[in-house]
Amino acid sequence: MRSVPDWLIQVAWWVSGVFVTGAVWYFLSTKDTALAVGSALIGILCAGVAILLHRKKDALAAVLVPNELKSELPDNYIRRSTDSEAQVRLVRHLPELKAVVLRSSSEGWGSPVTLNMREASYDMIDFLQFVWLRLAEFYPRKHFDATNARDYIESYTINRFAFHWAKHEPGGSGTGGTIVGVLTGGDVIQDLENLIEDTMRSLFFDSQLLELDDWLQRWQGAGRDA
Repeated sequence: MRSVPDWLIQVAWWVSGVFVTGAVWYFLSTKDTALAVGSALIGILCAGVAILLHRKKDALAAVLVPNELKSELPDNYIRRSTDSEAQVRLVRHLPELKAVVLRSSSEGWGSPVTLNMREASYDMIDFLQFVWLRLAEFYPRKHFDATNARDYIESYTINRFAFHWAKHEPGGSGTGGTIVGVLTGGDVIQDLENLIEDTMRSLFFDSQLLELDDWLQRWQGAGRDA
């Protein structure tokens, strides 16, 4: 795909300037209105050509930029493929990563301080969001609710927090005490776990590169000794 040469754009602007400035003023000084108007039209036409050439050059340059470097990826851009060994490899080892995070969070859950327990849940929730976002990369961009995956999972998590917090306070807002935050965090973790497992089943139910039942068993059993 050939680019538009800079000299062609410069020539178009130069010709436009010649007609719009020099020629128009010259014919106006000689009181030749028809030629003055004609020169102005030619100058405007050349300016339009220069603008079109600029736009074509920019469009051609954009095509040559790799998708990974663009600030806005095309809606059908898919980073990962379930048929690629290299791109499935990380997913295969997510249960081991989960075990590490669970060991860390278990220290917080074992604390007698409610705030520490809640922070431990937030760490786990952040990790589970990370996991789901990696799975979302196997889908077309903006596949979920016509928004990007990060906004979708943030909105989903916020909504689950709101539901479970209200559920644990049947007597009204603020009646559940500090333990409500701990209970709610546990419920949201379970929701995200379910979401991840459902997404895995949809993506890898017939995969030749990942044994789904083994993955689910390792995922659900991760960190049990923590």
